[in-house]
Amino acid sequence: MDPQVVSVSRRTDVPAFHVPWLLKRLEEGFAEYRNPFSGQRHRVSLLPEDARAFVFWTRNPAPLLPHLDRIGAPFYFLYTVNGYPEALERAVPPLGQAVRTFRKLAERVGPGRVRWRYDPIYLSKETDPAFHRRNFARIASALEGLTRECIASFADMYGKVKRNAAKLPGDLRPEEGTLEARKALMDELAGMAGERGMRLLACCEDALVGGPAGKARCVDPELLDRIAPLSGGKLPLRPTREECGCAASRDIGAYDTCPHGCVYCYANASPGAALSRYRKRDASLAWLG
Repeated sequence: MDPQVVSVSRRTDVPAFHVPWLLKRLEEGFAEYRNPFSGQRHRVSLLPEDARAFVFWTRNPAPLLPHLDRIGAPFYFLYTVNGYPEALERAVPPLGQAVRTFRKLAERVGPGRVRWRYDPIYLSKETDPAFHRRNFARIASALEGLTRECIASFADMYGKVKRNAAKLPGDLRPEEGTLEARKALMDELAGMAGERGMRLLACCEDALVGGPAGKARCVDPELLDRIAPLSGGKLPLRPTREECGCAASRDIGAYDTCPHGCVYCYANASPGAALSRYRKRDASLAWLG
């Protein structure tokens, strides 16, 4: 079997909150995860000969930075920096701190292996298109030269997101906006990104692709071929949902284990549930949760 790409993780923030668990898994050479729908447990080898690469998803890689040399396989980061009001992102690092950590990471591994996620684009009366134009421009200016791609999508209003957002002040209650308005905003942000040496890529929203905005592939076969080439050719695409452009990977994370407290997060039933489960974590187990 060819080495597999390991996603760490769409379901939680391992670099921010679960580094001791990850280091233990790397030491023992495997991790387990439970299918979030069936509950079935699976095992994934993390040995260098079996793990082609690691894709890290995070809002705060600082706890992992001292341990990058222990990963044992090529890797890259998808790093979310939104700069939203605290009511939407209750426990994420402040913007200035996030930018400083982004710089440290990019200087360590190179801008080609750190992709900025401005994700999701959350629309409300307070965070309207004018807000996003200002906010995106200031973050993009701060990250200029530190990354080459920015991935963005609009918030999906899953049932759990609607329940959590219903507790917000009225000006922060979610609004979807029309497709035409979302496309116009995406094109504006793509233009701003281009002025700062970045490509803006739309994630799982093909209606927004075209013009200055490209299509995102978060688990990117082209990037993986550059940093972890194999003689067998490119990885097959294996979308995780409609209009996803990702290549095949195995995700070792677990839902309801990230205490960042982001109201719009699809991976937590509620911020309180995630915090409670996080406090009960056991880094000696083979799986999270």
